[in-house]
Amino acid sequence: MIAAVNTGLRGLPERPTVLRRHRLFASAMLMRLAFFVGYYALNALFAADKFVVALTFPSFLICCYNVSRIAGAYTTVEDMLWLLMFVFFVIAPCQTLSFGHFENDGPVSGFFFTNGEIATAFVIIFLFLLTATVTSALVGRLVPASQPVRYRLKDNVLPVLLVLSVVGFAVFVVGQGGFGNVLADRYSKELSDDGAMGTAGASALALLMVACLLISVHAKYMPYRQKAAPAVVAVSTCVALALLFVAQNPYNTARFYFLIAWLPIALVFISGKLGIKTFYLGVLIGLVVLMPMLNLTSRSGASLAEAIEAVDFAGVLTIPGLDVLDMLVYEVRYLELSDFFWGGKTLGLMLFFVPRSLWPGKETVLAGDMGVVLADLGTAGTPNLSGFVAGDFYADLGMIGVVIGAVMVSFLLTFFGTKRAILVHGLDLRAFIFMASAPILVRGSLGAVIGLTFVEMVILAVLTRVLCRRS
Repeated sequence: MIAAVNTGLRGLPERPTVLRRHRLFASAMLMRLAFFVGYYALNALFAADKFVVALTFPSFLICCYNVSRIAGAYTTVEDMLWLLMFVFFVIAPCQTLSFGHFENDGPVSGFFFTNGEIATAFVIIFLFLLTATVTSALVGRLVPASQPVRYRLKDNVLPVLLVLSVVGFAVFVVGQGGFGNVLADRYSKELSDDGAMGTAGASALALLMVACLLISVHAKYMPYRQKAAPAVVAVSTCVALALLFVAQNPYNTARFYFLIAWLPIALVFISGKLGIKTFYLGVLIGLVVLMPMLNLTSRSGASLAEAIEAVDFAGVLTIPGLDVLDMLVYEVRYLELSDFFWGGKTLGLMLFFVPRSLWPGKETVLAGDMGVVLADLGTAGTPNLSGFVAGDFYADLGMIGVVIGAVMVSFLLTFFGTKRAILVHGLDLRAFIFMASAPILVRGSLGAVIGLTFVEMVILAVLTRVLCRRS
């Protein structure tokens, strides 16, 4: 029927396709909004403290507005970012914050906070999200999008990529102190080397991740006439992915790092076409079930059966282990006895790659400072705690700092992300990496966790220009 219309009406050849595309986008938008509205309504209905529901409502509206702007029938980076904002700052408070207490096992669960401290934290979140939304809309409207830069892998790059993956794996093993430490659970690693990966180890891991990502692209998209024998391609791909699995598996790595390693590769093999329903269902299952299980298997070496037994299936819609807002509320109290840092925290964040040995006066990570205090009090098991980036901006210049920081972050993400696409065989690999990294980048502390993602982006940019050709 559509073909007949296309051939019979020369003046309107694209109309049926356009109408179908609009219907697909409208359907995806309705699914996004249905999830946000339905999940929020369910949590607001059963929230113990209606004051918290009132505080989360403005941020909920901002999240709904932003997901309604997403154009596409498949999952995008914007889907991931706004779902994280929704879960961390709307859903988690409704589930855990009640009459001044965070009723979870987080680092501040034993503290009582005043309504003023809680409200201040929510104002920080609201200002950050609102400013980021306005900035993104203005940049999207005023800055024209450039044509995507398209690349294709060169012929015979598979041996080079395989060598790079082997080199990356070898250096990573050396940096971690040998195979025994690589395969050990995180608790044992913390006992043996204080859990530090080091710059060399992180760079080697980034090289291994990017090499495996490009090998996956090669296996899926290179024409067979430009490939080696299919058996060679299959063996090479399996070897590279096996090395990555040894380095990053559910029993030896943090759950967020596991996601960074494997989600981009999964997206390559499905051509980046992750359905909206699959995404939201997968994220919900991941947060409620898989992430707590991975935390047990990787941190203490628990078996899969032990991890399953520890999951509370009774609270099927309750998301455990989210302490991002908790730490922001505690930060408001922590900073009451401190003056502004006048840009020091933000500058340290922007120059995260400068080692402290070269810059002795470099500001420490704020979440780490608070983590040390909470660990000394015995309420936190480790000083490595969450810290949303808006908190660093607030520590520097108060609410004005939050607005300025939100403008910078939103401009960078919009201008260099959605407005400047670089495609390899039609895939936006940068977006895949950022989508996988977004959970830990949003959770923070950004200055402590951005290094791996940054090095991945740099290596991907270099290898794209060296091993690919413009098409």
